[in-house]
Amino acid sequence: MGSARVTPSGERLLAIIDLQNAIAAASMNSDEVMQLVAERARLLASANTGMVALLEGDELVSRAAAPSGTVGVRLAKTGAIGKCVADRQPVRIDDVATADTETRARLSSGAIACVPLFYGESVVGVIEVASAKPLTDEDVETLRLLAQIVAIARHRTYTYPRPRVDSQHDALTGLGNRRSFEERLAAELVRNKRYGHSFSLAMLELADLETAIDRVGQAAGDEALRHVVTVLQDHTRVIDDCFRIGAGELAIVMPGTSLEGARTLVDRCRTRIRDAKLCNGLVTASFGVVEAREETAAELVARGNAALTADKPR
Repeated sequence: MGSARVTPSGERLLAIIDLQNAIAAASMNSDEVMQLVAERARLLASANTGMVALLEGDELVSRAAAPSGTVGVRLAKTGAIGKCVADRQPVRIDDVATADTETRARLSSGAIACVPLFYGESVVGVIEVASAKPLTDEDVETLRLLAQIVAIARHRTYTYPRPRVDSQHDALTGLGNRRSFEERLAAELVRNKRYGHSFSLAMLELADLETAIDRVGQAAGDEALRHVVTVLQDHTRVIDDCFRIGAGELAIVMPGTSLEGARTLVDRCRTRIRDAKLCNGLVTASFGVVEAREETAAELVARGNAALTADKPR
């Protein structure tokens, strides 16, 4: 059923203002904003799950979720969320047992509320929460306000020019790109030759990433890549640098790290990536680890790629 307009409590309004301020201070991109909004929607509505889904053709694709396990799930544009998109109005169902077949199949019990997500005058997705307890008109109005935050973030993404830092960084992951990687390698090789400061290089390839994207969707592939980046950043030091140098290719430059130390770091990353079962286990990671010597950057990368090839399953 539909929902009347109400004003959220002062506490909720303050929480939403704090969220806007945090987003502005951190200069978050639209994907980061959507994830934060999904988490905040769940918390403010005291719900079990929160989700931001965007339209892709005849489907809605979960681009952010709390908990995050449903990111990348593709949903038919039917049922409650389909009605929300088609009518351009919020939908609240107090008991999904009385709802349509699609909604019952997705959420066997409880209540849901969803609001349309606009870009300009067009509906481009929905924000949804699902809860074991009844949801209220205040919850719906809270979702409306959160939807505006997502709309502003997407407007900024598509309206304003990319910052100059993007010439050195990958837009999806925030890591240095291939150009940045080549510059860092050159600098470290100069230090190695002049001062004897050695370093190690790890090359990483995510096997079957493109195949996985074809099967489970681009959003799930992006989420898998971001998860890998988080793993790498969790295990590297401030002086280390991680780079995305290809679609499914990454590299780590580790100053002052021996070959043995680099292999230990890589083994830890490999374990966490394997345990994550990326894209339902479709994506796996291979590593090539080498220690630099007096050589060119091309020679060093070639050795790293050779070690990477040797590490791939046969």
